[in-house]
Amino acid sequence: MTSQDDVALVLGAYEAWERGDIDAAVAPMHPDIVWIEPEEFPMRGERRGPAAVHEYLDASRKGWREMRSQRRASVVGDTVEIAHHLEGVLLDGTPNTVDVVDVFTVRDGQVVRMEAYCR
Repeated sequence: MTSQDDVALVLGAYEAWERGDIDAAVAPMHPDIVWIEPEEFPMRGERRGPAAVHEYLDASRKGWREMRSQRRASVVGDTVEIAHHLEGVLLDGTPNTVDVVDVFTVRDGQVVRMEAYCR
């Protein structure tokens, strides 16, 4: 069963990403992490390993000029699910809103998988 420690671990990674601290955001990733973004995303697809996740998170964060984030965490079986709402302005000045559910699997204090779904 997933613990509140796992929820705190995942939420800490979100907070690090939001402030642009990508190193801290990937710190809890397992060496064999699998990270999957939905087909609807411009940077869709699967990444493997912390270096690939770091590259993705860095690029995705840098795409926002300004951003507001709201998220709600819940434990579902052995996963941490984050309903995530982002809104703000992209670098080119375009307003943008994103709603996703990110499903994290945490084992022994490390994120081993994340798969995102558009809402």
